[in-house]
Amino acid sequence: MRVPHLLLLLLTPLLAGWSQGTYIWQSDALLNHQTRRQELRQLRQHGMTDLMVGLNGAQVRNSSTPGALRALVQEAHANGQRVVMLLGDPAWITPKGRPQVLALIQRFRDLPLDGVHLDLEVEQLGWPVPASRLQQWITTVQAAREASPWPLSLSVHPRWFEAPTSAEMPSSPCVPCALKGVESIDLMLYQRNAKRVSERTLAIAKRWPQLNFRLAQSVEPGLPATESWRGSTASQLQSQVRQWQERLSPVGIDGVDWQDWASYPKDR
Repeated sequence: MRVPHLLLLLLTPLLAGWSQGTYIWQSDALLNHQTRRQELRQLRQHGMTDLMVGLNGAQVRNSSTPGALRALVQEAHANGQRVVMLLGDPAWITPKGRPQVLALIQRFRDLPLDGVHLDLEVEQLGWPVPASRLQQWITTVQAAREASPWPLSLSVHPRWFEAPTSAEMPSSPCVPCALKGVESIDLMLYQRNAKRVSERTLAIAKRWPQLNFRLAQSVEPGLPATESWRGSTASQLQSQVRQWQERLSPVGIDGVDWQDWASYPKDR
C-alpha cells in the first residue's frame, strides 16, 4: 500500500533533542473525554509532541478541570506527548495582577504536568515598554519560577535578546541576564522569510549560549502575510520545519512551536 507523502514526512524521526509543539488556547477537545483521544491523535499525526494547553475562565472555575487535566496528561504520555499548562494574561505582569498567576500555579500544582509556559508579552500593555514594566515582567517570571513545581518556559519577543539599538533605553534591565533557571524560551520570530528567521535565531543562540531557545512561528490569519505562514499546507510547513531543524538543531535550538493549533492546517 502506498503511504501518503505527508504521513511519510510526519513518521520520519526527529533529530535528537528536537521537538515540535503548538499553543492550544482552545482546549475543550482535549479536556473532554469523548474527544480527547481523537484530538491527541490528530496532534500527533501533524508532528505535535509538545502541547501547551491553555485554560479559559470557565475551565479554571470548573471543579472537573483538574481531573480532566490529569487524564489528559496520562493519555498524552502514553502517546509520547508532553502537556504544559499555558498561561497568557498580560495583566499578570503588574504587581496587582501577579498574585493571580501564582494562585493558578498553586491550584494545579499537584498535577503531573510537564511544565508551565508563560506567554506574557510586555508589548501588549503598550509601546514603548518602560524599564519599570520590563522589571515587573522579570519579577513575575521569577516569582512564577519559584512557585512552580514544574519547569518554567516563556514566550518572548526576540528584541530583548538581540544586539542593543539606539531605540532601547540605557536604563532597561537585561532580560537574558534575569532568566537563569528558565527551562526554555520561545523566540517569537514571526516572519515569513525563513532564511531571515534562521539568521536571527542563530545570532541570538550564539549571543546567549547559557540559555535554551525554541523557535515560535505563527499560522494565525489575523497577522500580516509577512508575519504568518497562513495559507500554507501542513506538508509545506513540515518541509520548512525540517530545514530549520537541520540548520538550528546543531546550535542547541530545541524545536519549533506553532501559534496556534486552531489555525494550523489539518491536511488530509
